[in-house]
Amino acid sequence: MSSGITQDVFELVLAAGVRVGGGEHESLIHVWWRAPDQGERLVQVYVDGRLVEVTGDVDQREVWLVGDRGRAHRVDLLAVPVGGVEAIHAEHAGVLGDWEPGLVRDVCVGLIRDERLAVDTRLRVSVDGEGEDAGAMWGPLDHRGGFGALFGEGGFGIDAATGPGLGVGELGMGPLGVDGEAWRWRRGDLEAGDYEVVVGAVDREGQRAGVDAGPIAVSVEALPRAGAGLSMDADFTLRWG
Repeated sequence: MSSGITQDVFELVLAAGVRVGGGEHESLIHVWWRAPDQGERLVQVYVDGRLVEVTGDVDQREVWLVGDRGRAHRVDLLAVPVGGVEAIHAEHAGVLGDWEPGLVRDVCVGLIRDERLAVDTRLRVSVDGEGEDAGAMWGPLDHRGGFGALFGEGGFGIDAATGPGLGVGELGMGPLGVDGEAWRWRRGDLEAGDYEVVVGAVDREGQRAGVDAGPIAVSVEALPRAGAGLSMDADFTLRWG
């Protein structure tokens, strides 16, 4: 970029929780990176698209963040030219859209639920031919959406369980636009390697219902590991090894 703002200088970025005693700290996160060509740039750290930290020196290669460890976050680094306080703290979240994670650790599948299938339809996911029950297409509190037989007798969408259309899901993605409620499956325990994923629907007797989705080719990558473990004692003193 002509402005000197870039993500291209980062060869490796790692974010890891900090261990305290026998477990991990509930909120402290250590982020470090390798960027031989960072040059005279400071690093902005974004979490879920929001600027949360800026390094104080061009040679700095790590930061400590405090965040909610109970859910997944996206961490982005952006190298910016050294300038005044206002310039280096200016947000450039719009630039982050061009970046995609270089490591694939979880396998995720999403599909729009077909209103024509029975309400008790279940999904089955196979990974390299080994299948597993992935649960009901509609959960017990999910509504199938649409202008159904009960329309007008209750809340909009909630009373429309027998027909496609305007439901309480993701309007615009379904038979008015396929009802729009999406079903999602995720698996994060696979070893690094290449896999073939197939998703199929089955009825209450376990017979195939609908068309299979796939095969989907997925490559799970090995997560780089730091040379030594990071730990923190009861006095919040951080150590390697």
